[in-house]
Amino acid sequence: MDGLARGILGILIGAAVYSEVYPFLKGSLLAAGDFGKLTIPGLLGVGHWGVIIPAAVIMSGFLLWVDRKGL
Repeated sequence: MDGLARGILGILIGAAVYSEVYPFLKGSLLAAGDFGKLTIPGLLGVGHWGVIIPAAVIMSGFLLWVDRKGL
């Protein structure tokens, strides 16, 4: 059996195991990380544009830098 077939088999077995233990995990382990609706603007206390514009500027600068470096 080649690596791809073993990988697919592992994915299928893992999905089957997870689907069987999900009801037990739902009330305990998975609920521990539930913080409700969290957003970056909400955490920073700014409006959504206060995150979008700086992120666009940073991403544009990064892409220009990558283009000039030829990466």
